[in-house]
Amino acid sequence: MDSEIVRIFDENMKCIGKKTRGEVHISGDWHETFHCWFTIVEKNECYVLFQKRAEVKKDYPGLLDITSAGHLLAEEDVREGTREVEEELGVSIKFKDLIPLGIIKGEIKLEQIWDREICHVFLYECRLLPEFKLQEDEVDSLYKIRLDDVMNLFEGTVTEITATEISKQNSKIVNKASFVGLDSYYVNVFERIKSKINRGE
Repeated sequence: MDSEIVRIFDENMKCIGKKTRGEVHISGDWHETFHCWFTIVEKNECYVLFQKRAEVKKDYPGLLDITSAGHLLAEEDVREGTREVEEELGVSIKFKDLIPLGIIKGEIKLEQIWDREICHVFLYECRLLPEFKLQEDEVDSLYKIRLDDVMNLFEGTVTEITATEISKQNSKIVNKASFVGLDSYYVNVFERIKSKINRGE
């Protein structure tokens, strides 16, 4: 996967060339990703679905993450990002059924990785939970968390919340350290999701 070719961008999101995925995570170049958040309403409560990353993953093993996400390759446009959903979750969705949440820029700089992403973010509202077929080397399981709870967690009003594994209905207590990413990204995304839901879009 590190050999996949992606487009790189300047601070103004202008394409300035191409590099391998492995290179951009070393040099910190801006590159494009596709993020798809699944939600479902149960008993008048909105829940957000998170994937638990497989323990064999090189980066962030075992942490909760976006329902489905991945890098856009150099030859792809954003509509082709839906392939990530099918690859990781075994669910085929149509781009026209996604609700755009806009572009969010995010940066994570650690000792082993400098990840600067231009994230094309989308919402997929499930009427019923699909029959997921998880890609075992990528995704360990899926969890649902009440939208209001996870918003409170990342806004700092609570320190722990409950996550429920979809397939087994097992619940566990999680905190910010259980998730990949930055507080600001999550707050931004969940506010956008809540806005769409409240407007009935």
